Order: sequence, then structure tokens, then C-alpha cells
Amino acid sequence: MVSGPESAYIELMSRALTPIESEFTTAEEAEAYDRWFRAKVQSALDSTQPPIPHDEAMARLRALIDEKRRAHAARKLER
Repeated sequence: MVSGPESAYIELMSRALTPIESEFTTAEEAEAYDRWFRAKVQSALDSTQPPIPHDEAMARLRALIDEKRRAHAARKLER
């Protein structure tokens, strides 16, 4: 058991979190998502492609986010 000032935070967060089923309409949807997610993870683990260094992956993601933000801003201006 955790004690100290962080214990109150951990207790609060554990109460605030809900089971994954709450994100889905049915247990079947939750199970289907779980199967899909596990298949994606296994596919990544089985991949023979060379790994991407963290810094490069983060740069790619930042570029993608920036691109999406620019596109979103452009769409808002068109309205």
C-alpha cells in the first residue's frame, strides 16, 4: 500500500477511472476492441522492419499533428 501525500492522489485517480466497458455500448464491443488491439500489438512485435528511433518517431508525430492543426485551421477559415 502506498502511503504519504501521493496516496490521496492515487486513491482519487483509482476512483475516477472506470472499466473499459464503459467506453463501449456492450461487452461484445469491448471484447472486439481488445482482440483488435492485441492483434495490432502482436503484429508490431512480429514486425521485421527496423525500429524507428524515439526522436525520429516523435518528430514524425509532431509533423503530423502540425499538419492536422493547419488543415483544421484552414477549414475553420473557409466557413
